[in-house]
Amino acid sequence: MSLSNRYLDHVIARLSRVAEVAYRRIFNGAAIYHHGVQFALIVNDRLYFRADDCSRPLYQQQAMQTLQPRGVALQSDFYHLPDHLLDEPNELRHWVRIAVDASIATYSADEDSNIVSLLPRRVRA
Repeated sequence: MSLSNRYLDHVIARLSRVAEVAYRRIFNGAAIYHHGVQFALIVNDRLYFRADDCSRPLYQQQAMQTLQPRGVALQSDFYHLPDHLLDEPNELRHWVRIAVDASIATYSADEDSNIVSLLPRRVRA
């Protein structure tokens, strides 16, 4: 299965209600960005938000499942966001903030000097 235009349009429309977002198609999905920071993926018409060590328990408490490419069991930093949250702006805004913060926290200016210009001033190296 791949990404349908209908699902992509639906997700982007809903996310745009709570944050400035952009997307870029990748392989059979899409990467979703907020101010240049990738915080989400769409794979097989399922939306996944990024987690880090601090936010992972929040996703797990909600029994959100991790992205498992090709059914391979591995630790993933992306958790499936239930579709019903797309229709709940306050909840969606909460999860977007968590995912963006996790994404910013995982970027290292030492590893990727190009990302420095994208990071908010408060976290620049």
